[in-house]
Amino acid sequence: MLMETDNEKIVVLKKYDTAVEASIVAGMLQSNGVAAGVIGDSTATALTMARVAVVVFERDLEEARALLDEKPVAEEE
Repeated sequence: MLMETDNEKIVVLKKYDTAVEASIVAGMLQSNGVAAGVIGDSTATALTMARVAVVVFERDLEEARALLDEKPVAEEE
């Protein structure tokens, strides 16, 4: 879990309608070396429409945005 300190501010990268969507994005960021977490309604599930957010350290915001903007490379057939 990300913890804000005096030296590192946590910012919202993007909000999602479900915790599942947010968790997938946070996992992708983490697998690419960006510390990320999910915050929001603790009762949010795949079946609810609660807004949850993916958060990152402010220093990682641009890298996280760039990773979200990347298009996946199609596999060659």
